[in-house]
Amino acid sequence: MKKRLVAMLLCVALLVAFPATAFAQTNPPAARCMPAPAGQAQMLRLQVMVMQANAEIDLLVLWAKITPYDDVDWLLSQVDRITGRVFDYADSIGATVVCDYEPHWIDGQTVLVDPLRVVNV
Repeated sequence: MKKRLVAMLLCVALLVAFPATAFAQTNPPAARCMPAPAGQAQMLRLQVMVMQANAEIDLLVLWAKITPYDDVDWLLSQVDRITGRVFDYADSIGATVVCDYEPHWIDGQTVLVDPLRVVNV
């Protein structure tokens, strides 16, 4: 019971810390003054969506690794839900996003989880 509470608190702390530090870099002054062209803004939004999706997937994989119960099916359904949103947006703007499968050892089995990557700009 104590391990489960510590694991939940650790994951909540990571969820809170990721958005606060992910975009700490500021734009140069010239870039802030000029609006981006429509296609470039869409690609930038897609890249941000991919980074957020990958961060969420990493947190879900961490959660699945530290929990004592079998939650591989839950993990894969959540990953499909997250990647589905990104694929839908990429299709709507004509971009291509691919999955680079990475093996993870979760609950006594190897699970292939798919972080995303934008390929055609």
